[in-house]
Amino acid sequence: MHSLEVTDLTISIGGRTIVNGTTFSVSQGQRVCLLGESGSGKSLTASAVLGRLPANAKAEGSIMVNGVEVLGVPASKRPEEARVAMVFQDSAVALNPLVRIREQIVEPLRRHRGLGRETALQAAAELAESVGLPDPALIIERFPAELSGGQRQRVCIALALACNTRLMVADEPTTALDVVTQRRVLDVLKKYTAGQNTPALLFITHDFAVASELCSDAVVMKDGDVVEQGRIRSIFAAPENPYTRELIRAARAATVEPYVQKFTEELGELRAEEVARRPARKIFYDIGEVSREYPMPRKGLLAKREFKTALFPTSLTIGAGERVGIVGVSGSGKTTLLRLMLALDTTDTGAITCEGKEVYPAEVSRLKWYRRKVQYVPQDPASTLDPLMTVQKLVREPLVRLGVPGDHDAMVREALASVGLDETFTRRRANELSGGQAQRLAIARAIATRPDFLLADEPVSGLDLPMREAIVALLRQISEERGTGIAVVSHDLSMVASLCERTVVMHAGEVVEDRPTMELLTDPRHPRTRELLDAIPELHLAHEDTTTAV
Repeated sequence: MHSLEVTDLTISIGGRTIVNGTTFSVSQGQRVCLLGESGSGKSLTASAVLGRLPANAKAEGSIMVNGVEVLGVPASKRPEEARVAMVFQDSAVALNPLVRIREQIVEPLRRHRGLGRETALQAAAELAESVGLPDPALIIERFPAELSGGQRQRVCIALALACNTRLMVADEPTTALDVVTQRRVLDVLKKYTAGQNTPALLFITHDFAVASELCSDAVVMKDGDVVEQGRIRSIFAAPENPYTRELIRAARAATVEPYVQKFTEELGELRAEEVARRPARKIFYDIGEVSREYPMPRKGLLAKREFKTALFPTSLTIGAGERVGIVGVSGSGKTTLLRLMLALDTTDTGAITCEGKEVYPAEVSRLKWYRRKVQYVPQDPASTLDPLMTVQKLVREPLVRLGVPGDHDAMVREALASVGLDETFTRRRANELSGGQAQRLAIARAIATRPDFLLADEPVSGLDLPMREAIVALLRQISEERGTGIAVVSHDLSMVASLCERTVVMHAGEVVEDRPTMELLTDPRHPRTRELLDAIPELHLAHEDTTTAV
């Protein structure tokens, strides 16, 4: 019996067809992925399965969950046998920040399994332990903000398992995670889905490597149409559609293996001392023994306040025009270091200087000199751009606030053109842009003032593979043509390899390795660097099993 059967599903919004006659199925014991770039219709298809379509959406066709027709039926009104569990992409949004983890897991256990209070509490701790949360009895007493991103995502999986359904939908659940945490979350999903007594899985992603590690079958979507479906082994071995072939090519380019091979060949042609001898650069950033610790919540009313060290005394120098990658797992201290470099937080010890002048948090009027030199490219532009402002106003804003002289209209046009956005975009609002367009807008906004340096936080983590390639190429072009330095905080070593000349590896608040990228990837010396490399998903074929194809 099919856990999910979608037949001729068509979804339109405002007269525009977004999903066009989609048909596929997920059988009990299967893990099936919906693959495609942004705008392909995969997330809207998943919303229809979950009963979460926008109010202005019109849907036709059929969606059967465990033999029950659910198309057009809100999730709250579906019968018990047609319920679907969900693992959201953003765990911080999916969890109630004001409720302890314990109560959030207990609620579905009591509602959907009919457990008593004491039994549900015990089951909640067991679920937390089963998904690999450390010290589960203690961790479920915490609030979501006190957990790391990977821990919150595993809580979301525990919540989905608590619902006791025969179908689980996961929408990009590992996009924002570092590769080590991503590996652990994928292992949990493998363990608790597609078994005889566990839910079937519909996995939405644009990452072919992750899909090939987790799923046995795939449905490839483009512009609302299913262009290819079947076993991942067959699709990867002989893709029939040109679009699928392009996605697979981009997926292979997004792995670290091609760079390791390329760098190995280049190192063979160069003497080691030539590689190690970096070109002399004027020092732009001088980071000297900076550290930061944060107070932790008190364990009791009269308990002594404890502190957590996010960054131990750290020293780095970065040259003008240099491209540096700062990598590490969640909690390694890389984001704390970035905040200090952005002058958004104060150091407990040491100092950061920019071209010899000390950088410290202050009012905008006192930091204009620094904001003119250094700009920021955020990880999630949707959360940093005013959704009601037009593209024109968003790019113009830093020019006005920083008092940049010149023709602002011309500067806006130049910045937008450099990121591939023409004048037709100037009147659009931020909430009318796709993810890739919003990321390009964020870069245009950052480079409009022609800064000397860009600080970027996971600038491509949420983008599909073709858009990821375009953004990385754009950042490299800006650096090479303008001499702009770039420091990229990321967990994606393949992206760092394609962009950065030098890589800094951080772990537990300390720098554990700082070397030229080609040397670091071909000869990792520190165990944490090797762990990062080993955890990168490989683009390979899923193992054959006895389930039928979709």
